[in-house]
Amino acid sequence: MVDSTEVPEVSWAGMVEWLTGSLVDQPVALIVEIGPNSYVSEDDDEEVVCAQIQVLADGVLMLRRSRVELGHLLLADYSAEHLTLDRWHFDGHFEDCTDGYLFSRDVNLIANTCVAWFRDNWGTRSTSELGCSYRFPDELIPSVDADDVF
Repeated sequence: MVDSTEVPEVSWAGMVEWLTGSLVDQPVALIVEIGPNSYVSEDDDEEVVCAQIQVLADGVLMLRRSRVELGHLLLADYSAEHLTLDRWHFDGHFEDCTDGYLFSRDVNLIANTCVAWFRDNWGTRSTSELGCSYRFPDELIPSVDADDVF
């Protein structure tokens, strides 16, 4: 995550607040990734603790936790209609997701669970050791006010 934005130096509670604010009113398909700010993706054999949050439809977020670098899912559907919310899934559905995933509309639950993954399970000493990257969805058709429309 060397090319990412570093998480601001804040307390763990401050990181929860920052992450919660970052997830409100975001477009469907947005991906937020958090991991060690010193990680270089070419280090394939190295264990890397990371988390990925993806915005789904109807205000649902998906949190995936892993000890390997998470890829970007190419979801066929962002609908949350048939998802079981607020329950951990450890079924191996996503090959790169080694430590389960969660669907929830509770932004605070997602943020707290993400922060606890680093703070409590992996002994990350401070938020300054983490980096964050955002990936916004691409638009298939440019907006009408785009400058380069023919």
